[in-house]
Amino acid sequence: MRSWRWIAALLALTQLAAPVIANAVAPDFLKSGATNQALITPAGYAFSLWGLITALSAATALAVLRYGLGAWWETSVLVDASVAFIGFSVWLLVAAQDWLWVSVAVFAVMVSALIHIMRLLVRRRHDLTCPPWVALLATVTFGLYLGWSSIAVFANVAAALIQSGVSASTVWWQFIVLAAAVVCALILTRMLRGTPGYAAGVVWALVAIAIGAAGRDSTFLSATAVVATVLVVTATVAAIGRQRARANHSSE
Repeated sequence: MRSWRWIAALLALTQLAAPVIANAVAPDFLKSGATNQALITPAGYAFSLWGLITALSAATALAVLRYGLGAWWETSVLVDASVAFIGFSVWLLVAAQDWLWVSVAVFAVMVSALIHIMRLLVRRRHDLTCPPWVALLATVTFGLYLGWSSIAVFANVAAALIQSGVSASTVWWQFIVLAAAVVCALILTRMLRGTPGYAAGVVWALVAIAIGAAGRDSTFLSATAVVATVLVVTATVAAIGRQRARANHSSE
Protein backbone atom coordinates (compact mmCIF):
# COMPACT_ATOMS: atom_id res chain seq x y z
CA MET A 1 0.00 0.00 0.00
CA ARG A 2 2.81 2.38 0.86
CA SER A 3 4.31 1.99 -2.61
CA TRP A 4 1.01 2.95 -4.23
CA ARG A 5 0.86 6.07 -2.09
CA TRP A 6 4.22 7.12 -3.53
CA ILE A 7 3.19 6.24 -7.09
CA ALA A 8 -0.04 8.23 -6.83
CA ALA A 9 1.77 11.21 -5.31
CA LEU A 10 4.41 11.29 -8.04
CA LEU A 11 1.82 10.94 -10.81
CA ALA A 12 -0.29 13.70 -9.25
CA LEU A 13 2.72 16.00 -9.39
CA THR A 14 3.33 15.15 -13.07
CA GLN A 15 -0.11 16.56 -13.86
CA LEU A 16 1.21 19.98 -12.94
CA ALA A 17 3.82 19.80 -15.71
CA ALA A 18 1.64 18.16 -18.37
CA PRO A 19 -0.05 21.39 -19.60
CA VAL A 20 3.35 23.00 -20.16
CA ILE A 21 4.50 20.04 -22.24
CA ALA A 22 1.26 19.91 -24.24
CA ASN A 23 1.45 23.63 -24.95
CA ALA A 24 5.02 23.21 -26.18
CA VAL A 25 3.90 20.43 -28.53
CA ALA A 26 0.86 22.30 -29.88
CA PRO A 27 0.34 25.85 -28.58
CA ASP A 28 -3.29 26.92 -28.11
CA PHE A 29 -4.68 23.60 -29.34
CA LEU A 30 -7.84 24.20 -27.31
CA LYS A 31 -8.54 27.36 -29.31
CA SER A 32 -8.40 25.86 -32.79
CA GLY A 33 -9.56 22.88 -34.83
CA ALA A 34 -12.49 20.59 -34.09
CA THR A 35 -11.81 20.89 -30.35
CA ASN A 36 -13.22 24.42 -30.43
CA GLN A 37 -15.81 24.11 -33.21
CA ALA A 38 -18.64 22.30 -31.43
CA LEU A 39 -21.53 24.46 -30.30
CA ILE A 40 -21.41 22.70 -26.92
CA THR A 41 -17.73 23.41 -26.31
CA PRO A 42 -17.40 25.11 -22.89
CA ALA A 43 -16.38 28.77 -22.93
CA GLY A 44 -12.61 29.17 -22.85
CA TYR A 45 -12.36 30.41 -19.27
CA ALA A 46 -13.77 27.10 -17.99
CA PHE A 47 -10.62 25.16 -18.81
CA SER A 48 -8.81 27.07 -16.07
CA LEU A 49 -10.52 24.65 -13.68
CA TRP A 50 -7.84 22.13 -14.63
CA GLY A 51 -5.36 24.25 -12.69
CA LEU A 52 -7.41 23.91 -9.50
CA ILE A 53 -8.05 20.21 -10.11
CA THR A 54 -4.38 19.37 -10.61
CA ALA A 55 -3.34 21.45 -7.60
CA LEU A 56 -5.94 19.76 -5.40
CA SER A 57 -4.91 16.36 -6.76
CA ALA A 58 -1.32 17.01 -5.73
CA ALA A 59 -2.39 18.21 -2.28
CA THR A 60 -4.67 15.20 -1.82
CA ALA A 61 -2.05 12.69 -2.95
CA LEU A 62 0.53 14.20 -0.60
CA ALA A 63 -1.96 14.15 2.29
CA VAL A 64 -2.74 10.48 1.62
CA LEU A 65 0.99 9.77 1.38
CA ARG A 66 1.39 11.20 4.87
CA TYR A 67 -1.79 10.01 6.61
CA GLY A 68 -3.33 7.33 4.39
CA LEU A 69 -7.07 6.79 4.13
CA GLY A 70 -7.23 4.01 6.68
CA ALA A 71 -9.71 1.91 4.71
CA TRP A 72 -9.17 -1.62 3.45
CA TRP A 73 -9.92 -0.38 -0.09
CA GLU A 74 -7.28 2.38 -0.02
CA THR A 75 -5.06 0.60 -2.56
CA SER A 76 -7.98 0.42 -4.99
CA VAL A 77 -8.43 4.19 -4.72
CA LEU A 78 -4.72 4.79 -5.23
CA VAL A 79 -4.61 2.57 -8.32
CA ASP A 80 -7.65 4.31 -9.82
CA ALA A 81 -6.21 7.72 -8.96
CA SER A 82 -2.96 6.78 -10.68
CA VAL A 83 -4.94 5.79 -13.78
CA ALA A 84 -6.73 9.16 -13.76
CA PHE A 85 -3.50 11.11 -13.25
CA ILE A 86 -1.74 9.29 -16.09
CA GLY A 87 -4.85 9.69 -18.21
CA PHE A 88 -4.84 13.46 -17.78
CA SER A 89 -1.29 13.77 -19.09
CA VAL A 90 -1.95 11.34 -21.94
CA TRP A 91 -5.20 13.11 -22.83
CA LEU A 92 -3.44 16.45 -23.14
CA LEU A 93 -0.78 15.00 -25.40
CA VAL A 94 -3.16 13.13 -27.73
CA ALA A 95 -5.60 16.05 -27.87
CA ALA A 96 -2.72 18.36 -28.75
CA GLN A 97 -1.98 16.05 -31.68
CA ASP A 98 -5.66 16.23 -32.71
CA TRP A 99 -6.17 12.50 -32.11
CA LEU A 100 -9.66 13.18 -30.85
CA TRP A 101 -11.17 9.69 -30.81
CA VAL A 102 -8.13 8.53 -28.85
CA SER A 103 -8.71 11.41 -26.44
CA VAL A 104 -12.33 10.28 -26.00
CA ALA A 105 -11.15 6.76 -25.12
CA VAL A 106 -8.61 8.14 -22.64
CA PHE A 107 -11.23 10.39 -21.05
CA ALA A 108 -13.64 7.45 -20.75
CA VAL A 109 -11.03 5.43 -18.85
CA MET A 110 -10.37 8.40 -16.56
CA VAL A 111 -14.07 8.86 -15.84
CA SER A 112 -14.50 5.16 -15.07
CA ALA A 113 -11.61 5.28 -12.60
CA LEU A 114 -12.96 8.44 -10.97
CA ILE A 115 -16.46 6.97 -10.62
CA HIS A 116 -15.03 3.99 -8.75
CA ILE A 117 -13.02 6.28 -6.47
CA MET A 118 -16.05 8.40 -5.66
CA ARG A 119 -18.32 5.42 -5.04
CA LEU A 120 -15.87 4.24 -2.40
CA LEU A 121 -15.29 7.66 -0.82
CA VAL A 122 -18.99 8.50 -0.65
CA ARG A 123 -20.77 5.20 -0.14
CA ARG A 124 -18.15 3.55 2.08
CA ARG A 125 -16.88 6.58 3.95
CA HIS A 126 -17.67 4.82 7.24
CA ASP A 127 -14.58 2.68 6.54
CA LEU A 128 -12.27 5.71 6.59
CA THR A 129 -10.11 6.17 9.69
CA CYS A 130 -7.95 9.03 8.39
CA PRO A 131 -8.23 12.58 9.77
CA PRO A 132 -11.60 14.05 8.72
CA TRP A 133 -9.95 16.82 6.72
CA VAL A 134 -8.10 14.26 4.58
CA ALA A 135 -11.37 12.46 3.80
CA LEU A 136 -13.03 15.79 2.96
CA LEU A 137 -10.13 16.90 0.76
CA ALA A 138 -10.13 13.61 -1.15
CA THR A 139 -13.90 13.64 -1.64
CA VAL A 140 -13.99 17.25 -2.85
CA THR A 141 -10.96 16.81 -5.11
CA PHE A 142 -12.04 13.65 -6.87
CA GLY A 143 -15.65 14.85 -6.97
CA LEU A 144 -14.62 18.04 -8.75
CA TYR A 145 -12.35 16.03 -11.04
CA LEU A 146 -15.19 13.64 -11.93
CA GLY A 147 -17.82 16.37 -12.27
CA TRP A 148 -15.85 18.33 -14.84
CA SER A 149 -14.55 15.23 -16.64
CA SER A 150 -17.95 13.53 -16.87
CA ILE A 151 -19.25 16.47 -18.92
CA ALA A 152 -16.01 17.20 -20.77
CA VAL A 153 -15.88 13.68 -22.20
CA PHE A 154 -19.10 14.41 -24.09
CA ALA A 155 -17.66 17.67 -25.43
CA ASN A 156 -14.74 15.56 -26.64
CA VAL A 157 -17.18 13.22 -28.38
CA ALA A 158 -18.72 16.22 -30.17
CA ALA A 159 -15.28 17.42 -31.28
CA ALA A 160 -14.35 13.95 -32.53
CA LEU A 161 -17.58 13.69 -34.52
CA ILE A 162 -16.89 17.06 -36.14
CA GLN A 163 -13.39 15.95 -37.03
CA SER A 164 -14.97 12.85 -38.61
CA GLY A 165 -17.08 15.02 -40.90
CA VAL A 166 -20.28 15.75 -38.97
CA SER A 167 -21.48 19.35 -39.36
CA ALA A 168 -20.33 21.62 -36.53
CA SER A 169 -23.29 23.95 -37.03
CA THR A 170 -26.03 21.32 -36.77
CA VAL A 171 -27.94 21.63 -33.52
CA TRP A 172 -29.91 18.38 -33.22
CA TRP A 173 -27.05 15.93 -32.82
CA GLN A 174 -25.26 18.21 -30.35
CA PHE A 175 -28.49 18.42 -28.35
CA ILE A 176 -28.46 14.61 -28.16
CA VAL A 177 -24.84 14.61 -26.96
CA LEU A 178 -25.61 17.28 -24.36
CA ALA A 179 -28.75 15.44 -23.22
CA ALA A 180 -26.73 12.25 -22.79
CA ALA A 181 -24.21 14.16 -20.67
CA VAL A 182 -26.99 15.53 -18.47
CA VAL A 183 -28.63 12.13 -17.99
CA CYS A 184 -25.29 10.68 -16.89
CA ALA A 185 -24.76 13.63 -14.55
CA LEU A 186 -28.15 13.11 -12.93
CA ILE A 187 -27.50 9.39 -12.47
CA LEU A 188 -24.12 10.08 -10.89
CA THR A 189 -25.57 12.82 -8.69
CA ARG A 190 -27.98 10.30 -7.21
CA MET A 191 -25.37 7.55 -6.99
CA LEU A 192 -22.95 9.86 -5.18
CA ARG A 193 -25.65 11.22 -2.86
CA GLY A 194 -25.34 14.80 -4.02
CA THR A 195 -21.74 15.20 -2.92
CA PRO A 196 -20.96 18.93 -3.44
CA GLY A 197 -17.59 18.51 -5.17
CA TYR A 198 -19.13 16.51 -7.99
CA ALA A 199 -22.06 18.90 -8.34
CA ALA A 200 -19.69 21.88 -8.48
CA GLY A 201 -17.70 20.33 -11.32
CA VAL A 202 -20.84 19.55 -13.33
CA VAL A 203 -22.38 22.98 -12.78
CA TRP A 204 -19.12 24.69 -13.76
CA ALA A 205 -19.07 22.72 -17.02
CA LEU A 206 -22.75 23.26 -17.86
CA VAL A 207 -22.64 27.00 -17.20
CA ALA A 208 -19.57 27.24 -19.42
CA ILE A 209 -21.39 25.29 -22.14
CA ALA A 210 -24.34 27.69 -21.87
CA ILE A 211 -22.02 30.67 -22.26
CA GLY A 212 -20.06 29.00 -25.05
CA ALA A 213 -23.21 28.08 -26.99
CA ALA A 214 -24.57 31.61 -26.61
CA GLY A 215 -21.28 32.97 -27.94
CA ARG A 216 -21.71 30.72 -30.99
CA ASP A 217 -25.27 32.01 -31.52
CA SER A 218 -27.02 28.80 -30.46
CA THR A 219 -29.76 30.06 -28.15
CA PHE A 220 -31.43 26.65 -28.02
CA LEU A 221 -28.35 24.78 -26.82
CA SER A 222 -27.49 27.59 -24.41
CA ALA A 223 -30.98 27.41 -22.91
CA THR A 224 -30.71 23.62 -22.77
CA ALA A 225 -27.51 23.90 -20.76
CA VAL A 226 -29.16 26.38 -18.37
CA VAL A 227 -32.10 24.01 -17.82
CA ALA A 228 -29.63 21.17 -17.31
CA THR A 229 -27.82 23.22 -14.67
CA VAL A 230 -31.08 23.77 -12.78
CA LEU A 231 -31.87 20.05 -12.98
CA VAL A 232 -28.48 19.07 -11.58
CA VAL A 233 -28.71 21.60 -8.74
CA THR A 234 -32.23 20.39 -7.91
CA ALA A 235 -31.11 16.75 -7.99
CA THR A 236 -28.18 17.59 -5.73
CA VAL A 237 -30.36 19.33 -3.15
CA ALA A 238 -32.82 16.42 -3.24
CA ALA A 239 -30.04 13.85 -2.81
CA ILE A 240 -28.57 15.73 0.14
CA GLY A 241 -32.05 15.97 1.68
CA ARG A 242 -32.59 12.23 1.34
CA GLN A 243 -29.22 11.54 2.91
CA ARG A 244 -29.97 13.80 5.89
CA ALA A 245 -33.38 12.19 6.34
CA ARG A 246 -31.76 8.74 6.45
CA ALA A 247 -29.19 9.96 8.97
CA ASN A 248 -31.89 11.45 11.21
CA HIS A 249 -33.99 8.30 10.96
CA SER A 250 -31.08 6.03 11.89
CA SER A 251 -30.19 8.19 14.90
CA GLU A 252 -33.68 7.95 16.37
